[in-house]
Amino acid sequence: MLHFVALWLLVHIGGAIPLAVLDRIAGAAGNGAWWASRRLREVTRDHMRHVLGPDAAAHDIDRAARECVRSAARGYAEFAHLHGLSPTVVRSRITSTDGIEALAVAHAEGRGVIIVSAHLGAPEVISHAAPTFEVEMAGVAEPLRPQRVHDFVQGMRAVTGVQYFSATLAGLREARAHLGRGGALGLLVDRDVLHTGRPYAFFGERALMPTGAVELARRTGAPIVAVWCYRAVEAGRYRLVARPVPLPEATGARDTDVDSGMRAVLAALEAAIREEPGQWFPLAPVWSGLGTARANCNIA
Repeated sequence: MLHFVALWLLVHIGGAIPLAVLDRIAGAAGNGAWWASRRLREVTRDHMRHVLGPDAAAHDIDRAARECVRSAARGYAEFAHLHGLSPTVVRSRITSTDGIEALAVAHAEGRGVIIVSAHLGAPEVISHAAPTFEVEMAGVAEPLRPQRVHDFVQGMRAVTGVQYFSATLAGLREARAHLGRGGALGLLVDRDVLHTGRPYAFFGERALMPTGAVELARRTGAPIVAVWCYRAVEAGRYRLVARPVPLPEATGARDTDVDSGMRAVLAALEAAIREEPGQWFPLAPVWSGLGTARANCNIA
């Protein structure tokens, strides 16, 4: 109940505050949360040790780790602020685009488009601006608890007309049907939130990663495009990057084809995170002691 009330107040009161002010409040709240929570410090330091590498200095790891939590807090501020804006206005906040034509090229193939993104930068901006991309966008919703919070969040997102399918068997069938009609389906690929992932080398160590995007691409022939929305220095301004992710030719062996596709997707994800490490904001552990698996390792 407390979580729902906090979100309701954030949207209906915080959303009325100018984003420049709300962004500063969120940044300060993120700093405070990082210092107040030992768990947040441990999780984000571990993430940044993987991303920045074994030679990174402790103060650089701490600075990036704090920025991760600040980035998560800014995401809440954007969630509150964006719901009242039209897709056209949100699109106008994207002051730089690189490779966005890849979406049109992929859509023209007529097999649907799988858009992969991550808890990186401002994914809410992608969702809110999606109707201006000239593709029929839908997403698969991460389950939130309690249900009242889930329903509230999805209701706020639905105001743009972007449909979200639940991450259930029925919801995934609907998502695949949407893809089959030529639509675009957005999936986050950096966390195994449904606990159905498989272990792959990610920043040099095995982590359980979701395979749904690659499995869908292999089954349907839909192309994959990675889309990242980074925050610019000025609050409320964004930089959108889109890159096609070509999968290796299929062999007909399901596991082999999923593995090769996952390596391609994870390589794109690693490159995107390295570009802005402090904007990668998962606050739950990505690595869980599965052991080391270096770049040329597969799964185990």
